This record gives sequence, C-alpha cells and structure tokens, in this order.
Amino acid sequence: MNPDDIPDENLLYIVGQADKELFETGMDIKRRLWEVPRLVMKRFGYLTYTIGGPGRPKILERIDRAFASIYRKQDLAVGGHIGVFMYRDIFARIAVPHVFGTVSINPFECIDLTPIQLRIIQSEPEEMQVLIDQFSDVADVQYGTQEIKSPFANIELVVRFIGLARLHLHSASAVLTGGYDFRGAVQSSLLATELALKAGAAANGMSEDQIKEKFGHNVGSVARLVATHWPSFDLDRVTRVIATQPKYVLNRYAASQPERRDVGHLVMGAQYIVSEIARQLSDRDFRKDIHPPFTRRYPA
Repeated sequence: MNPDDIPDENLLYIVGQADKELFETGMDIKRRLWEVPRLVMKRFGYLTYTIGGPGRPKILERIDRAFASIYRKQDLAVGGHIGVFMYRDIFARIAVPHVFGTVSINPFECIDLTPIQLRIIQSEPEEMQVLIDQFSDVADVQYGTQEIKSPFANIELVVRFIGLARLHLHSASAVLTGGYDFRGAVQSSLLATELALKAGAAANGMSEDQIKEKFGHNVGSVARLVATHWPSFDLDRVTRVIATQPKYVLNRYAASQPERRDVGHLVMGAQYIVSEIARQLSDRDFRKDIHPPFTRRYPA
C-alpha cells in the first residue's frame, strides 16, 4: 500500500508503536520528537527526503501530526530558560526565545501579560525599566550559561555550579508563574544565588572543598571574593540584594515565610545575581544592544 493511502487511524497506530520502541531503548521525548518520524519514514521506504519547505512529503506531515496528537504541547516543547517579572502583585513568565544569528527581539512578545497590562506598563516609565532590566537578566542567564568562555568553560566546577544555579532559578520561576504556592520559590532562589556566586569563586581558582570550608552558606563573603577578581562585577548592587534575602538554613526550617511580593523580589533579585555572574563567565550582555541605552533601575 502506498503510505499516502494509509488511513489516519492506522498511521496513528504505526507512529505509536515506533514511539514505544524508541522509548523502551531509553530515548527521551525531546529526541523522539525527531527520531520517530525518521524511523517511520525509513520503514515506508524513504531513505532521503526533504524535511521542510517545498517538496516535503505529505506523509511526513501526517506522521508529525500523528505524533503530536499523542502528547500535550508542553510535553513536546523545546524551550529555554524561563524567568519572572512581577507586575504589581502578579507574576508574569518571561520566556526568552532560542535564536541564532542576529535578530531583533521584542521583549513584549516574550512576557506572559495581557494586552491591557502591557499597555499600562508602557505608560509607566518606571515599570518599563524594571521589565527591561528583568528581561535582560533572563536573556543573559539563558545564553550566558550556555556560552561560557575560555578558560572558564574548561573548569568542571564552574560549569556545574552555574548550570545548577540556572536550574534552581528556573524552578523558582516555574513555581511563581505556574500559580502554585509562591513560598515554594524561596529555597530555590536562595540556592540559585549561592551556586552562582560559588561558580564565580570556582572560576577564580578555588576548589569545591576550599569553597565549602571558607564560605559555607555565607554568600556575602563569596560575593566580595568574586569582586576582587572581576572589576566589572557590581558588588554594591549584589550586596544590597543579598541583604534582603533570608538566611538559607534558617529559612529551611522556619514556619514563617516571606510574603507574596517579597518572594517576587527575592526571585527577581536572584535572577539578577545569576545573570551578573553569567555576564562575567561569557560575552553575553543583552543591555549593550539596547538603544538608546538607559541606566539599570532594578534591583535598586
């Protein structure tokens, strides 16, 4: 039978079986998104074919649709880092797109706010500045942590710590913007801050044991050490952010947790600190490409 003549229901079964086979080999969903269509096309006798644009086989389009129908959109999404922008007392998700080459990015298209909220923000210069500050930080976290420059890229501890900092920051943002109990973001944001600063210490020659022995959870001391090696590191601003954070160990066991807006500022402050380290470790600095330039407003 010509593959184009296979009924949709039969094709769905074929695609589902191929997906199951690859799953059982240990292949994850993001990779199966590409490999299942290729496997099915191979079984249909297609060894070479166009995967996009004119000439793309209709059966490949049907296979893609069948595979997509098995899963939810969020299961198949290939996203980057997410961050948070607090507008009044609501938490809006910032999702910086994956881009290659030179492109123009409109931050308003990357923030989960209603059209009315965006119009109001554009009429409030102070809110506009905070939004751009936060978008810039999230962009630098996304790209800076993936584009660590030499010699830092060759230091395993740097890569591990800044990667974990991004992971915990991502978790904090997901909690806030997902409508869950905002208090769940506190520990993740504190961990993100600590790991990012310790990545800076590792970048300047300290081992994991040395960092543990010298600093423990004293993030202020780590920040001061980092500043002695990186003159462009904004120690004053980082120190002010740290001063607003609860102590990691005490908070972990405390019945009383920060209030809603306090948690929003806590996560956005952590975003800033992680991004400040990412800028030192990479050549990323989103703000340099903003025209006309303006002075950072947040965190104060």
